[in-house]
Amino acid sequence: MSSVTEPQGEKGIGQETPKPRHGPSSPDLIYNRIVQGLYQGRYVPGQRLSEPAIMSEYGTSRSSVREALRRLAGEGIVSLNLYRGAYIRALSREEAIDTLLLLEMLVGLSARLAAERIGIGDNRERFNATVQQLVGFEKGGEFLQFVRARNRFYKTLTDIANNREIDRVLPSMQVHLVRIQFRDSDDNLEKVRFDDYRDIAEAVLAGEPNWAEKMARQHVAHVRRSIEHLPDSAFIASEPK
Repeated sequence: MSSVTEPQGEKGIGQETPKPRHGPSSPDLIYNRIVQGLYQGRYVPGQRLSEPAIMSEYGTSRSSVREALRRLAGEGIVSLNLYRGAYIRALSREEAIDTLLLLEMLVGLSARLAAERIGIGDNRERFNATVQQLVGFEKGGEFLQFVRARNRFYKTLTDIANNREIDRVLPSMQVHLVRIQFRDSDDNLEKVRFDDYRDIAEAVLAGEPNWAEKMARQHVAHVRRSIEHLPDSAFIASEPK
């Protein structure tokens, strides 16, 4: 997933929204900044989002703020409550696991289709380039740059898969929340993830659909199992009091 807008491009596992020719509109800008703020820790699960505060911070209209919040709500990042206003969703254990079970299927299918199509056009070169960028962060680097490299990896994978229904469903998968809420849940998980990225890449580049699907599903399953074993204290109420 430009330096400001790329985090919003995950939209599931990496779909980037094309940027308007003359720069983002006000709702786009607000959306991008809130998602980026999640990765920077300026916004956290369970936090209220005040419309007047957002209007003041970004110098925009209430209608633009509400449009951005509706978009965030449509992607499962924000909840809108008639009486309590808007707030960043906080996933329960069950919600996170359900999300990852479905995501496991979709990522696996994306990898399978990508492996089947890897030899078409410049697919191999494009995918290999994103893999090299991503694994370059294994030993460290600026976090948002890593997020963008990861987004590009998944975006290229799903672009090569070329399945419009995957593109339609993924934006509602709440992946931003899973990644942010449980980012520090397992100190060993980050190394496992980079091993997984390499395994997925190797299988896709080899043009082996069964292997690619297995590696991709295994990758998501590692995250799911980590969340399954978290203590109850790792989860907060889904709505603020």
